Amino acid sequence: MIRYHDAEACAGQHCTLHNPSDHHMRDWPLTLRETTLMERKCPHGIGHPDPDSLAHLQRVAPGGAWDIHGCDGCC
Repeated sequence: MIRYHDAEACAGQHCTLHNPSDHHMRDWPLTLRETTLMERKCPHGIGHPDPDSLAHLQRVAPGGAWDIHGCDGCC
């Protein structure tokens, strides 16, 4: 079972689940990675870091290589 934070915890911020930003990957399917990074799967089947999830992880765990992925240019 996966537990998410309450909507109040991210109030006033962009959040992949409760308040996604208006990015071009917004409607792509989501995948939750073991690292807690959420990825968006592009039409070519490649996982790209969700911008809101990436921003959150860069805030709470700076210095991580959160944005490294096998990119095909869709993000």
